[in-house]
Amino acid sequence: MQLVRQFGTAIILSVVSLGLVIGGLSLSIAESYSPPPLTPTQSQPTAPIFLTVTATAEVQITPSDTPQPAITNTAELPSSCTPPSGWIGVVVQPNDTLASVALRYQTTADQVAAANCLLTQSLIPGTILYVPPVPTNTLIPCGPPFGWIRYIVQPGDTLFHIAFNYGVSTYELQRANCLGYSTY
Repeated sequence: MQLVRQFGTAIILSVVSLGLVIGGLSLSIAESYSPPPLTPTQSQPTAPIFLTVTATAEVQITPSDTPQPAITNTAELPSSCTPPSGWIGVVVQPNDTLASVALRYQTTADQVAAANCLLTQSLIPGTILYVPPVPTNTLIPCGPPFGWIRYIVQPGDTLFHIAFNYGVSTYELQRANCLGYSTY
């Protein structure tokens, strides 16, 4: 009976291992796959498409054989826009909005728009947007406060037990002994 159980376990483990190997191979093949380039027989636009962009962020797509100017100056575009000192560039992700980016970096949408000289509230994924750096948490220094004594931990002691016996909180013991949030 034990022989049958061991044989069954070996078969199950070999099937699982084979599945893992095949899965790994299929993932590596899928990651290295690149679509073939377009051939002349596949559909391609017959006339070139030129974009006309105005300063009010309107885009007109017009198929034409003659190129049109890329930007039409209906309003004065800023000649140079430098972000405030200390601000960092981040890449706009899909579904990012000006409000969500401002909330993430603890500022207002108006400040982000003004700092980046934005003419519209919409963001284009993949572009660089300058935002203020997020303040980092400062570490509280650890170590025993003045006047504390050294205690040798005995078998069976817990952090709560030691804190209770000396009239301090477990948090104070953790900080005094540089334990972080550990209770060991």
